[in-house]
Amino acid sequence: MKNLEVKPFKNNVGALIETDLNSANVETVNEIKKALNNFGVIFFRKQNLSSAKYIEIAKHFGTCADYPMLKGLENFPEITVVEKKPGEKIMFGEGWHTDSTYTKNPPKITMLYSVKTPEKGKGNTRFASQYLSYEKLENNYKDKIENLKAIFSADGPISKTRDNRTAEKGTGVDPKSLWAEHPIVKTNETNGKKSIYLSPGHVTKLVGLNEDESSKLLKFLFAHQIKDEFIYSFAWEPNCLAIWDNYAILHNPVNDFDGHRVMHRITIQ
Repeated sequence: MKNLEVKPFKNNVGALIETDLNSANVETVNEIKKALNNFGVIFFRKQNLSSAKYIEIAKHFGTCADYPMLKGLENFPEITVVEKKPGEKIMFGEGWHTDSTYTKNPPKITMLYSVKTPEKGKGNTRFASQYLSYEKLENNYKDKIENLKAIFSADGPISKTRDNRTAEKGTGVDPKSLWAEHPIVKTNETNGKKSIYLSPGHVTKLVGLNEDESSKLLKFLFAHQIKDEFIYSFAWEPNCLAIWDNYAILHNPVNDFDGHRVMHRITIQ
């Protein structure tokens, strides 16, 4: 990158960018977009973003998307508060998934900003590159999935992790009413890279296959998507920002702590 220091992680799964986002201009944002295209997920440490500034930055990437299940932050409805409170056993969003895949037009990008975190090394988020996942798939499986579609549901396996938050500030939407059908192979229009678009937390079946065929193929693909060689684990501390391409990255927040964790999330169409 011309003006930014970009430090790729192992196997090019993500990269750390050193810059102050409070002073980012259009040229900086364009370089950040290039890095996001190349790596699928990018990270920034030591930021100090107000909610207003955070939303301003997000709008450089597209239109902020509504999250249908929870009300947003007071005065800043674009921001969803992703929180685990002390004493809670289940963490919002734990388990491998891609955000809001059950909507007809799923968000292309997710931004996650850390407000309060447990000790560094606890509560990491693991990111799995689906560029690499597709690249390393055997050709016979690439052929098999090229034109397949899946059913994505808000009532999928991950839905139980929302229960604590929806009890507090849910919108009242029935998760069973939210589902969508999407192709499971995506192509990045900018660089031509293909990725596997499957969210283990939301996918219920593959279209056009019988139940047994669907179950066996999904079991194989879900296991393949999260091989260690495709994963980078990001250690949070306060004032970090992660930005990722939902078409190219799976993520999984690790529930290995008892303290308080507060993250501010924006999704972008």
